[in-house]
Amino acid sequence: MTTITKLESKVKELSKLLEALKELNAAIDLQDIFQGILDQMVMIAEAKEATLWVLEKEKNRIVAKASCGVSAESLPLPTLTVGEGIIGNVINTGKTDVVENAEQGMGECKAMLTVPLKAKGQTLGAIQLVNKKDRSAFDDRDVKLAVTLAEQSGLALHNSQMYDELYKMFLSMIRMLAEALDARDPLTKGHSERVARYAWLIGKRMKFDPQVCFELYQAAILHDIGKIGIEDRILRKTTGLTDSEYELMKKHTEIGARILSAIKPNRFFQKSIDTALLHHERMDGSGYPNKLKGEEIPLFARIVGVADAFDAMTTVRTYSEGMSVQEAAAELIRCKGSLFDSEIVDIFIEILDDCSYDLQAFPTEDAV
Repeated sequence: MTTITKLESKVKELSKLLEALKELNAAIDLQDIFQGILDQMVMIAEAKEATLWVLEKEKNRIVAKASCGVSAESLPLPTLTVGEGIIGNVINTGKTDVVENAEQGMGECKAMLTVPLKAKGQTLGAIQLVNKKDRSAFDDRDVKLAVTLAEQSGLALHNSQMYDELYKMFLSMIRMLAEALDARDPLTKGHSERVARYAWLIGKRMKFDPQVCFELYQAAILHDIGKIGIEDRILRKTTGLTDSEYELMKKHTEIGARILSAIKPNRFFQKSIDTALLHHERMDGSGYPNKLKGEEIPLFARIVGVADAFDAMTTVRTYSEGMSVQEAAAELIRCKGSLFDSEIVDIFIEILDDCSYDLQAFPTEDAV
């Protein structure tokens, strides 16, 4: 089995897992769950304040993610190290902690109840209640309530973290697949990643929400996947293509759509399928394979069409020195409205203006 075939198989497996988790996460908002649990705790335990803390293992820190009665930003220490203070100790040991009379200054005392957030045998964070409204101590009933609600919060947090980890793994596999494809033609190495980055930045500038930006990035990085089915003699040719070779090269759009359509469920990849098929369509109907015009072309395909054309124009080939960034930008402007969506071209030119047309200074934020 080839590396590309193995990667394709892995992408299919991960897409199925992600679809199942996506359905779960779509029905819930983690922040709303956390806030709801804290609100319940404060109401039933009659506490004045509550905060929810999450352990970020990779950064070795504990961060306040939700609060009630006090803003997370106004906490004396909104970020803690593992083992620091009562919260850090509860997360470190996984055991509930009850303090009846902690010195607070000015002769005042405060009661605190801190319970761990657990799921699948791991401690993921903690919830802390501070001060009863009637100034009494937290009792056994309060502890049982807090532990029960913390269990719900722990499971929600576990599901969210599992989804995020799979998402990152999935994106890594997509990148590897694109890199394996680009490696077939050394002259276009990194093309898919660059196009994806340009497209993603356009999406951000268009104020797409993070999920849509990721879907755009995914579609962009897979836009040329159909070149897997193009012979090396054409794909790696060091001179211009003949008319017949160009017709064969154009088939990569249909091949790409077929490859992505094989990944089930299709709706998880529908925008990627459409983009692979239609990123060479042009506003005036002169593109391929379906000669679509204007807004008949899906938005993602129009965005990727601009990003793809720009990278192609600025890439050095054996038969072409490539254009400068300024020359390629001028060509996009010249062809906007006829070949490329005017709004998308204008947005991309704004991005280039922001970095003074220096691709070395181009924004390099990760899509996830």
